Amino acid sequence: MAAAIQITSPSKNDVVDLAAGVQVKWSTVNTDPSTAHLFLVNMASGHTPYSKDLGEVDLSTGSLLVSEKDVPEDGAFQFNFQSLKQNNMGILAQSEQFENKEDAKDKDEDELIDTTTKATTTTGGAKTTLTTATTAATGATTTSADAEDSEGDDDSEETTTASSTVSGTAASASSTEAPESGAASLAVKGSMLALVAGVLAVVA
Repeated sequence: MAAAIQITSPSKNDVVDLAAGVQVKWSTVNTDPSTAHLFLVNMASGHTPYSKDLGEVDLSTGSLLVSEKDVPEDGAFQFNFQSLKQNNMGILAQSEQFENKEDAKDKDEDELIDTTTKATTTTGGAKTTLTTATTAATGATTTSADAEDSEGDDDSEETTTASSTVSGTAASASSTEAPESGAASLAVKGSMLALVAGVLAVVA
């Protein structure tokens, strides 16, 4: 009886890590048997022959996670569905050839980490540029504040000038009053001299 089971995954030339687990997927039709044995094989020329029965599988499930330890790293591996019934023995379906590599997922993770590290480095550079811009802006603000202080000093100078003007005005007023005080003093001195002269005259 012809079978129509088709294994759709793994795909051709996929690099997988059987130790970490590989999803095997397939499709069936109504005329296919309900169960079959799944084999992991490598029978390609130039490769070390490998064949392992992974047990009987319920074909109605459509997929199975296979995890196999101690499988040699090599290419040309395949999954086969095989019937062990005496009246219908043989391969029912066969997957495309793929490569087993134990660090396949680790490699993908390393690439992801490397990409993330580069992105972080770029972001760090952007942060440094932003910090530099912020420092420049802070310097500009400080310069502006110094300029305002300088203007404040000008105001102080203007205030000092005004104060000097006021002091000068007061000094001028004092100078204006000084002659009047001097005349009064002379008048007093004159009166005293006149009195002394009178006394001398009487004595004489």
